Amino acid sequence: MVREDDDVVGLILTGSRGRDYCVRCDSDFDARLVVRDEAFDACGERYGTPHGSPVEVGILRLSSFERTGLPGSGSEWDRYSYVRAEIVLDKLDGGIQRLVARKERLAEDEARELAAASLDAYINCYYRSARNAQNGLALEAHLDAAESVAPLLATVFALNGRVRPFNKFLAWELGLEPLAGDAWSADRLLSSVQEIVATGDLRAQQSLFRDAESLARQHGLGEIVDGVGAGRRLVTRRLTRGPGSPQGDRSRRRRPAWPHRP
Repeated sequence: MVREDDDVVGLILTGSRGRDYCVRCDSDFDARLVVRDEAFDACGERYGTPHGSPVEVGILRLSSFERTGLPGSGSEWDRYSYVRAEIVLDKLDGGIQRLVARKERLAEDEARELAAASLDAYINCYYRSARNAQNGLALEAHLDAAESVAPLLATVFALNGRVRPFNKFLAWELGLEPLAGDAWSADRLLSSVQEIVATGDLRAQQSLFRDAESLARQHGLGEIVDGVGAGRRLVTRRLTRGPGSPQGDRSRRRRPAWPHRP
């Protein structure tokens, strides 16, 4: 039907079916239909489906689709939807393909900007986790440790010029296209992430931080790491007691000053 509809210019299949990964019998078809701007309302009535339908169709104006997922679009969170997705229909002589390709990889400037912001967020979470553990707040330390994983992954993928995948596709992406450097091998990274999320272990966090610090400095982002300031001792010192234990440091010395970190 859409092939004969002049109002429709493109159709993209994303999700599990669009990547032919982890497809189950109950997996839905997640489709993005790109239409001419003036036909948006009419196409919404003809093809739109509610969220949760066996076939989910999202309708996008062509002018909106050009910016979808890109910085400043408000839909940056959805950018990975277009990475390795299947282009089912392209009526613009390759125009849809070019727009999708633009979303699949980060431009050098946006990669650096995203990496810098994500690195700062990651260090912030890690510092809070270490500080909460120092103060005997085990649950709070664990929560901050788990929160640190998302910005850490965003940082590492950005420094490889790539979009951070949705969690479902993380291991798949690492298998298809490994990150650069032995420190970021799939086995090592996934093992660290799993341990940190499951336990909040401070040794695992410290090891991952050192890898992230090295990578950041290689890419000229050392000033962000150096923003730790006096808090650096807290996030790099050797722990002497049980894994993840808030009793790892019983000295209760004066708290490190890190005025820019909550």
